Amino acid sequence: MKVLQEGPLANFLNRFMDLILLNVWWFLCSLPIFTIGASTCALYEVTISYALYQSPPVTSTFFEAFRKHLKKATALSLIFLGAGLFLLVDLWCALMWNVPIKFLVLVVILAAAYFYLAVLSHIFPVLTYFDTGVKESIKKAFLLSMSNGIFTIFIMVLNLLPVLLIILFPTYFGQILFFYVVFGFSTIAYFCSLHMVRLFDPQRTKEAEEIEEEQRRLRQE
Repeated sequence: MKVLQEGPLANFLNRFMDLILLNVWWFLCSLPIFTIGASTCALYEVTISYALYQSPPVTSTFFEAFRKHLKKATALSLIFLGAGLFLLVDLWCALMWNVPIKFLVLVVILAAAYFYLAVLSHIFPVLTYFDTGVKESIKKAFLLSMSNGIFTIFIMVLNLLPVLLIILFPTYFGQILFFYVVFGFSTIAYFCSLHMVRLFDPQRTKEAEEIEEEQRRLRQE
C-alpha cells in the first residue's frame, strides 16, 4: 500500500499503512478462533519479510501463507489450547489445595507455564520460517526459545502486553482494545520478527542488512 513514493517519511508511512492492513487481515481471519494459528503464521510471513528488508504485497502474501499453513497451524493451536487449559486447571487446583507442599506444587506449575509460554511465543514464527511438521516445529521452537536467553522473556512480555495492559489499566480498556484492533498485533509481530530472523538465520540476516546498507548508500549518492 503505497502512500508516498520515496524518502524516509514515505517509507515510514507506507510501512505504517501496511501494518494497519496486515492487522486488519489478522484480526478478521482470527475471528473463527480455530484459525488463529494460521492467521498468526500469515502475519509472521509478512513481518519476517519486513525484518529481512523485503516488501511483499500484504494481502496476497498473507492469504497465500494462511492457506499454506492452515492444517499444521490449526493442529498446533489445538495442542497449545489443550495444554494451556490443563495448566490453568492445575494452577486453580493448586491454589485451592491446603496441603503442606502447596508452594512446591505452585513452583512446578509456574515453571511449566514459563516453558509453555516460551514455546508458544516461538512456535508460529518457527512454523512460518522453517515450514516443518507439527512435532518438528514444537521441538525446534523449544530449543530456540531456550537458547534465546533474555530475549525469550522480552518476546513473551511483548505477546502478553495486551493482557498486562488491561490488567494494569482497566479504565483504559476501550483505548487499549482500539489500539490493538487497528495495528497493535501486527506491530508486536514486526518487533518480534526483528529479533526472530537473527535467531533463526543469522547469516541470511547479515546478508540482507549488507544489501540494504549498500542500497541505502547508492540512494544517497
